[in-house]
Amino acid sequence: MERFRVIIAERDSQARRKLADILNQAGYFVVGEAEDGISALKMIRSTQPELVLAASSLPGMNGFELARILDEGRVCAVVLMLDYAVKEYANRSGDNSLVPVVFKPVDGFQLLSVMEYAYAAYHRVADLEREVNRLKQDLETRKVVARAKGILMKTQGLSEQDAFRKIQQQSMKKRTTMRKVAEAVVMAYEVSAGD
Repeated sequence: MERFRVIIAERDSQARRKLADILNQAGYFVVGEAEDGISALKMIRSTQPELVLAASSLPGMNGFELARILDEGRVCAVVLMLDYAVKEYANRSGDNSLVPVVFKPVDGFQLLSVMEYAYAAYHRVADLEREVNRLKQDLETRKVVARAKGILMKTQGLSEQDAFRKIQQQSMKKRTTMRKVAEAVVMAYEVSAGD
């Protein structure tokens, strides 16, 4: 179990102290405490914690808004603490369906379990987003290399394998990516076709 840095956003100072004690005893690092949503957001941006524990009823900017900003911006993991009074609102709120919640009064064991889940889920989503971006880049590279191969086959009478090998050799010779070589072939062809 990895111990990470946490910011607590809770308007009640006694509740903040109790939460900080629970987290410190469990080995987490409480790097900041805020009593309103706007102060919490400023603190989050300056200290860059791995997780924010936010009450839903924060003044200035409520916990739902704060959680939405942090989740959409992939800033850090978030756990919302809800009063039983807002339980029904939370169940109907589609915006925060990916943000884990705990209900007040907060049980220490439950809180720590939900925090671990939130932290792991946040990193799993971030890893998947990076993988999706890498796959998109790979697909774009394949498309431009295929287009460049087609141009070389047409203009120089090369086979597909020879066209690929030529792009590959130019890439090694110029110490650049095959994508950049392929883009140069496509651009040169488009310029000459435009004349």
